[in-house]
Amino acid sequence: MARNIVSACLSRVALVPLLGGMALLVACSAPYSPTPPATQARAPSIVDAPVTVQFANASAFTEIRNHPQQSDSYNKGWMEALSKHLEQRAPRYLEPGMHLYIRFTDVRLAGDYEPWRRPGFSDVRIVRDIYPPRLDLSYRLSDSSGQVVRQGSSILRDSAFLMRADRYPEDPQRYEKNLLDDWLRETFEGR
Repeated sequence: MARNIVSACLSRVALVPLLGGMALLVACSAPYSPTPPATQARAPSIVDAPVTVQFANASAFTEIRNHPQQSDSYNKGWMEALSKHLEQRAPRYLEPGMHLYIRFTDVRLAGDYEPWRRPGFSDVRIVRDIYPPRLDLSYRLSDSSGQVVRQGSSILRDSAFLMRADRYPEDPQRYEKNLLDDWLRETFEGR
């Protein structure tokens, strides 16, 4: 009798994974519908976003041209960091429905490589006041109907970047972000 109880328990234990596997197989074989259900919220598109950032002809940027040893992932990283920063900070200066399009035309990050210092330093970026950040950009501000309210271009430089209060300690792009914060405030605050 004990043998029959053990046998029955084992068959039930083996049945659980079998049923789970069958349920997974049925779920995976269900037809895929790329259209989300009507109850799901529509994901915002770039058109809906208040800020769009573009890096025009990035391979010609001073930063990339002068430092071909930098990896593509490194370059992509600082571009994404600057884009996200603008996407987060700029909307506070915009009225609802407005859209700000920013196009970087040249970028030179703060600091430079000094491989002559000693072996092993060829891939270490040295930040000194003789290597200030430089950002060149153009922008276009549109209202909710698409009419251009303001547009222009700016050449951002900060030769005193090391003497300023550090708003983003430990951030590799802190000097460029400070420069962009100042530009946003000067250009769009109290517009």
